[in-house]
Amino acid sequence: MTAVAALRSGLDRPLYLQLLDWLREDILIRQPGARIESEPQLSRRFGVSRFTVTRAIEILVRDGLLTRRQGLGTFVAPPRLRRAPTYLRSFTEAMAAEGRMATHRLLDFAIIDKADGLNLPYPKGTPLLCLERLRFVDGSPMAVHYSFLNVGVAQTAGLTKAIAADSHFSLYRLFRDAGFVIERGVETLQARLATGREAQLLELDKSPVVMTAHRETYAENGVLVDVDDAVHDARRYAYETEIRRGNELAPPISEQRETAHASNSNHKRSFGPRIGKRDARGDRR
Repeated sequence: MTAVAALRSGLDRPLYLQLLDWLREDILIRQPGARIESEPQLSRRFGVSRFTVTRAIEILVRDGLLTRRQGLGTFVAPPRLRRAPTYLRSFTEAMAAEGRMATHRLLDFAIIDKADGLNLPYPKGTPLLCLERLRFVDGSPMAVHYSFLNVGVAQTAGLTKAIAADSHFSLYRLFRDAGFVIERGVETLQARLATGREAQLLELDKSPVVMTAHRETYAENGVLVDVDDAVHDARRYAYETEIRRGNELAPPISEQRETAHASNSNHKRSFGPRIGKRDARGDRR
């Protein structure tokens, strides 16, 4: 495609949006990780200002289609992580199902005091283990995971710092090997601004928005096994679900009796989207 055919100054559509359209089409035929032309090269190729090119590139970076690497250039971003809530999978299992490699770097492994202000559903005085990990997908930083476990559960499962430090460690695999049967989880999604530390770890650049997923996991006997706060780069995360229309005359879920599964929970919940004020658990750090 020639520059003359791609961009026309006589159109009502601004030049940066015409360039944006061209770049989107170009990205579709490239493989993830492919390097695109530099901003000076694109500026010369299309005969537009560097500002016009930068504006278009920044939109694509914001939308998660391109990613910048300091000193290396701009590259086609990998596909978004797609989470389907039908199955309770660990991060490692979910990535393996997509044919991708999940690894991590252990950031913290410490016993914490319940009195430090964390909003967690454990009984008062419960000793907790905090497991903090930077998660990578195919070598790129994708999420920060904070896992909070009852120290007794962690000890029974045989979890040690050395085991957690293994870059291929999976908490759910450890539970399975220890004979824990994970039955269900309750997950809440929330978008917020990243903290300075999260923006640095996830290389968020000028788009410091994250999607947090708070999950509480229960064993088949109703015991709370794990509380996990995952902080994802919002540009590279998508939550996918199937919605079915049932009996229109059925009473709202909040008025229906809880099922046997739901009765295992230690506190009442309403499932589905919620609008209005709520605790921002991610702001604790």
